[in-house]
Amino acid sequence: MKRTAIAAGLVLLLGVGAANAQPAKSYPTMLDMTFPEFAANVAKTDILLLPLGSIEEHGAHLPLGTDAIASVAQLSDVARSLRRAGFETLIGPPLNIGITAESGDMKRDGTYMYPGSLTVRADTFVALYVDLMRSLHDNGINRIFLLSGHLGGPHIEAMARAVMQANRTVKGLQAYALIDSERLERVKVAPDPHILPIRKGLNVEMLTKLLGSGVEPAFTTHADGSEVSQMLHFRPDMVRPGFERLPQSPSSKFLEAVATGDRSKDPSGAGGFPTDKASAAIGKTIADYRTARIGEAILGVLKKKSGTAPN
Repeated sequence: MKRTAIAAGLVLLLGVGAANAQPAKSYPTMLDMTFPEFAANVAKTDILLLPLGSIEEHGAHLPLGTDAIASVAQLSDVARSLRRAGFETLIGPPLNIGITAESGDMKRDGTYMYPGSLTVRADTFVALYVDLMRSLHDNGINRIFLLSGHLGGPHIEAMARAVMQANRTVKGLQAYALIDSERLERVKVAPDPHILPIRKGLNVEMLTKLLGSGVEPAFTTHADGSEVSQMLHFRPDMVRPGFERLPQSPSSKFLEAVATGDRSKDPSGAGGFPTDKASAAIGKTIADYRTARIGEAILGVLKKKSGTAPN
């Protein structure tokens, strides 16, 4: 009853509409193409950017699909950046499913304990993405770069496993996992040429300057000022009003909740930077920074493979 009352209070605080009534921004992927259009694009390039997301609670102010939405939008920016560098790419199909349990398959911890969060077993995740990459390869795609909007440890580790297995089992395929360098220091992923660090991709120092640290130094970015800002930039129509007035949820409380599986330790489901300064302008600053760092990691591979000559 207490949890229900807290959740109801958050909904009343935020309202039920989106923060902005402007039309939704569009970020097309191969799902929007006809088959002749897809074939025509593959005739120009064999490089595909594959967005990974999750269906996961993001507080009462952001949608369950936030990670999936953000990864597609971020890769749209990256694709434009790579085009300016002379490399055409496709954006692959977002499957919008990830691992939200923390301590093991289907465990009711992580964010899986919150309503609306979905998860799959790690082996299921790996098999699904290996099959997807095999199918893309059958359709003429030879180089795939995976980027996840969801940063949970088991999810990132499974993404790396899928890349390693795809490279071993799909002849002619080169798959790469893009992972923020700060995240790589905390997850169980062995160094490998197909694991591409995004150099200082999270940049907590930059986020602190943009958003402030709040009641304690922030070191997570879940449904917080950083993610709100990015969504205000990418999809403002999906941000619920009133986010500026949310009580801050520090990183420590969020991590305590997801580690113990006890929602009462963080009823908001958020953790990280305060939301009171979140804005579309800050979201654009973050997105532009990440575009440059992600593009840098991808170009390091593409220029090496092609002898610096673009496709």
